[in-house]
Amino acid sequence: MFHNTSIYEQLTALPYLPAYKRLLEGAIELDVFSQLEQPVSAADLARRMGWNEANTRYLLQGLHSIGFAAKKDDLFRNTSETSEYLVKGKPGYMGGVLLFFGANQGMALEGLAEQVKNGPQPTQQAEQSLDFAAYGAMMREAQSGIRQQELVSLVRSLPENGEIRRILDLGCGAGLLGIAVVNDAAARSGVLFDQPPMQALMEETVSMQAMQDRITVVAGDFLRDDIGAGYDLILCSSIMLFAIMGGPAFFEKLHSALNPGGVVLCLNEGIEPDRSGPWDMVLGYLTYNLQGMPMGVLKGQVAETAKAGGFAHVETRTRLLSTGTHEITVLRK
Repeated sequence: MFHNTSIYEQLTALPYLPAYKRLLEGAIELDVFSQLEQPVSAADLARRMGWNEANTRYLLQGLHSIGFAAKKDDLFRNTSETSEYLVKGKPGYMGGVLLFFGANQGMALEGLAEQVKNGPQPTQQAEQSLDFAAYGAMMREAQSGIRQQELVSLVRSLPENGEIRRILDLGCGAGLLGIAVVNDAAARSGVLFDQPPMQALMEETVSMQAMQDRITVVAGDFLRDDIGAGYDLILCSSIMLFAIMGGPAFFEKLHSALNPGGVVLCLNEGIEPDRSGPWDMVLGYLTYNLQGMPMGVLKGQVAETAKAGGFAHVETRTRLLSTGTHEITVLRK
């Protein structure tokens, strides 16, 4: 992204980026884009929603200025892309993802200059940002819409897709990603597995989705505890930062848990060993690296460790997803 923009253009934009971010986050919080599927004036929108008319107009003008709303005469409406990605309830909705990851304290890079001068200064606030159990409903929102669509698309691209009957979503968070894959085929069932503090959230998600007859919830530590067996597909979405600490033994466990012909689908960072890219993953982990907590799965690290753990057939690809540039690793038994 930034490699295609001159340094001068990046620098002139810098003072305005906080306002750009807050404008879009505020519009998402207000669910403005769901109201712009048909042309509407600022006055009519303010009346419909009970908002202040003058400030509603300023908001819409701001969105138009950055290309997120089309304008003809005094009427505003979505562009084709805002309609696809920012209207609540649509398959490609990204609002929940953006608000969830935008609130991550790791994105703030607080105290960067001091830490460069004086060395790592871990803070309690930054450490708490890793406690996903505290996020609850926000995590569920972050796993809805576009992320479900992206994962289902990846699973459908696997030659084994038609043979997948039982899945394991390992380190599933709220569980909506695994549920989306199960829901994509009538004959599928699955297990949601995460830490004990996540159990209530997982069970609530299963109940809300009316999936009790097809989904089982298991709480435990996937590095130490039994994860079950008889799976055709194991999903490892954004867990390799922690799972890789188990070394080849973790992948041996995955290999044993698969049926013959089974597949493990891993989505992780894939950062260049010299930290030269991808830019989004480098910046996303920079706060933790500065605090003396080196983080981020390196490119090829999952494939290399998986081979040591018994996986002979390994495929990797890189893809831009709604959560950033990811290395996708497919492990086959």
